[in-house]
Amino acid sequence: MGVTKYKSNTGKALWKLDTWLTLPDGRLKRVRQSKIPTKEMALTLEAKLKAEAFEGKFFDKVKTVSVEKVWKNYADKAERDNRAWATDKGRAAHLLEHLGKITANALTEKHVEDYRKARFSETTCRGGAPKSGTIDREVELLKRILNYSVRTKLLQTNPIAHVPLLNKPNTRKRTLDEDGFEKLLEVADDHIKPILIVAFDTGMRKEEILGLRWEQVDLADGRIFLYEEDTKAQQARLILMTGRVLDTLEALPRALSGYVFINPETGTRWSCIKKSWKSALKRAGLDGMWFHDMRRSFVSNSRRVGVQESVVMRMSGHKSRKVFDRYNIVSDDDLKQAVQLIEQSRQKEISTEESKVAEA
Repeated sequence: MGVTKYKSNTGKALWKLDTWLTLPDGRLKRVRQSKIPTKEMALTLEAKLKAEAFEGKFFDKVKTVSVEKVWKNYADKAERDNRAWATDKGRAAHLLEHLGKITANALTEKHVEDYRKARFSETTCRGGAPKSGTIDREVELLKRILNYSVRTKLLQTNPIAHVPLLNKPNTRKRTLDEDGFEKLLEVADDHIKPILIVAFDTGMRKEEILGLRWEQVDLADGRIFLYEEDTKAQQARLILMTGRVLDTLEALPRALSGYVFINPETGTRWSCIKKSWKSALKRAGLDGMWFHDMRRSFVSNSRRVGVQESVVMRMSGHKSRKVFDRYNIVSDDDLKQAVQLIEQSRQKEISTEESKVAEA
């Protein structure tokens, strides 16, 4: 074992290496190499291999797998266990379009930068380029896929593990107050007015509303119950109706399909209200709003009228504080109101102290 001298068939003196390397996971790997011209070269090679093994750079034969293949390796597990599977699938479609054929373990930061440039040049369904946060989440998914491939021994390392994200602000601040909503409601088509009322007063997501079934609605107790499979977060949620929502739902006819909101042209649930929504925005002079801004409005408006943030989170179904804060928009008026409350509290304390002095 180690470095030894031998003679070739031609009688030339050569050196060979036969040694065991200890890999980072504790496994032993035998390495043998012959036809080394000098003893010094053989010893240098042995030292180099042992150092690489210690640093985790010495691996078995590198597997060449494409990004497409590592995605397939990840997808089976994600579809079963990941509650955001549908979202991941959509993001993966962009990754595969641009990077699918590239060898996964050959990915570099340049590949990521080229991907970002390509994505920023595209147009989303809303008519503009993707936001930085959107692309960050796609790159995060790619990293997650590669990390899973390392854990399942499909790859030895994640080649883009240290590529930084853009981390640029990606928070919308567009909300509607009650006056703005009343203006929108007044000009909206009659068939989407009930949908808008439920969205503004409950903070439910669009798909939660469009897919709502009468079996989930308890008009007697004024409750809506969303099952796990009905929510994006895969978390059951109880929603208490405002009087306006209760009156709206009580006035709706029952359809044989069982859905609450029915497209009058198809006789079944709505699959898309984009056209009606955009028409209402144009009439109300609110171009540029997203339907999802109604959910953001619910969160911000609830907090402004004094509902505790922990309660608002439970009502809206936000599981993490980080995501909730993106919906809880603090305006200049909120800051002014906070100062007024501080001043009122101070004046109350001063008055109390003055009363005590006077009584003494």
